[in-house]
Amino acid sequence: MTEPSAHTSLHRKSSILSQLYDKKHFTSQEFRRLWDFYDKDGNGYLEYAELERFLRDLTEVTLGIDVDEGEYRKFQTKIMSMMDDNKNGKLEAKELSKIIPTEENFLLCYSIQSQNAGATLTCQDFLDIWTHYDKDASGFIDHAEAKDFMVDLLKVSSVKVDLTNVTYLDTFFRSFDIDENGVIEIDEMASIFPVEENFRIALRQRKMFTKDKFDKVYHKIDTDKKGSVSTSKLPELLRDLAKSNKVKLSESDITVMSDNLRQIFNKAEIPYTELSMILSSHQPKKKPLSRIL
Repeated sequence: MTEPSAHTSLHRKSSILSQLYDKKHFTSQEFRRLWDFYDKDGNGYLEYAELERFLRDLTEVTLGIDVDEGEYRKFQTKIMSMMDDNKNGKLEAKELSKIIPTEENFLLCYSIQSQNAGATLTCQDFLDIWTHYDKDASGFIDHAEAKDFMVDLLKVSSVKVDLTNVTYLDTFFRSFDIDENGVIEIDEMASIFPVEENFRIALRQRKMFTKDKFDKVYHKIDTDKKGSVSTSKLPELLRDLAKSNKVKLSESDITVMSDNLRQIFNKAEIPYTELSMILSSHQPKKKPLSRIL
């Protein structure tokens, strides 16, 4: 892909952005149409000529067509400082959504990202999705929380259904509740997203440890009560968890699991909420499926 030209000129009447910009809110479909228009190569980013074209169009619909090059460059710098969170000189769908008035649909940008060839969601991306719907941080999604998740998921899919149909939503819930315990757990939700393989491995291991025993071990190790644990303490945490849950783990197993967790989180301190999602399983009492709506 070639670098953008400083003299790219686009007519406002041909800009899809100008056609949609006057709307108070974009629907999910309109945001997707806008994204696909600029992301020509479908790699999940606006970069080089794609980014230049978007910024030129945005300048015209915001400031007008009679903007000189100096004003454009100032506007470009301001917009990128607002949107480019990771400072990589590219825009992702979730960064673009910060200035586009899109209807409430939390999954939209992650759906766009994950549908690109070879794309996977990072651990942090997935945990952002999970914590958005697991509003009470219980470690699972109940019927009421699942309604919002399923409505958003169906909106970004190509399936056309009546979202007020209670029977359909109940059936949809059951399709995620693999172990039929009346809630959706984090590993069950992960099964529908293209998450990183080391994250899948960690989620498969979580059912070795119960939530109540995880809490006891965690609070013993978190001696300064700061709500996070240093990655250097992961081996100690895993040893105590194994002992408490009567799980046989060799030192080699503990080393592999610790290294995998360090790679997943990629930070020196791991917050309690995130670590408990990966290293414990809360098993609620099984209840008959009640209606979501």
